[in-house]
Amino acid sequence: MNHWMQILATHYSRMQDCHDGRPLVILFDIDGTILDMRYMIHNVLKRFDEEHGTDHFGDVTIDDIDFHEEHVTGFLDRLNLSRDHQLKVLYRYEPLFLAMAADPYTHVPFSGVFDVIRWFQERPGTFVGLNTGRPETLRKDTLVSLNVLGARKGVAFTEDLLFMKPDSWDHTIASLKAEGVRYFQRKGYRVCAFIDNEPENLRAVADMDRSEEILLLHADTIFKSDHRIMPDHAVTGKVYDISALVSARNDTQRFTDNDGLLKRTA
Repeated sequence: MNHWMQILATHYSRMQDCHDGRPLVILFDIDGTILDMRYMIHNVLKRFDEEHGTDHFGDVTIDDIDFHEEHVTGFLDRLNLSRDHQLKVLYRYEPLFLAMAADPYTHVPFSGVFDVIRWFQERPGTFVGLNTGRPETLRKDTLVSLNVLGARKGVAFTEDLLFMKPDSWDHTIASLKAEGVRYFQRKGYRVCAFIDNEPENLRAVADMDRSEEILLLHADTIFKSDHRIMPDHAVTGKVYDISALVSARNDTQRFTDNDGLLKRTA
């Protein structure tokens, strides 16, 4: 299979060729798609030790974090922590997690992801939107932390291109992601692609996009939903490679025919 970034670049070129006057938008999830959540989890566990003068996680490395942030209980079992110590960790885990979500210095982006985002932000008539399950209460903190992280790569995010979970939302996160796509469509954007690490979120968007115009990209990092529900036409990858985008974009310029369809002429 072709590299997922090459497929994204080819799909993007097709969408440009079929331009109907609406700006294009590439939608990214945040946690597990832009940000490597292993570092966040690791920092939360280390902070717990600092707060409580314990050493439960002194030997834990980033490579040991192979679980979703909501599945920390199983990891505590693997460390053979007593039930009493586990309860103390779990009591502080979520509050620490939410508090540290606002701190850009506890986050590490996946290698190359901001290069890819900048590449699209530099294309005319193209925007990058954020479609996240984070709550509205974290809107300001989310923008600040992402913009601090992205600044060195020339990436900036704006409030109007950020869709978050409304305070009144009482449905699943997967249905929220589909609503996020509709949000951008109502604002006049043509959604070119949606990148998320959760198969169930991609399934929800596939179910609303029967035309399959939206390219679905699965960031194969750490996820909690069943991989078997992934839409058949979703493309999986984990390496954000700007060279693949540039190369594929150059290749598509050699594809044409009289009707403007993509076709190799060489």
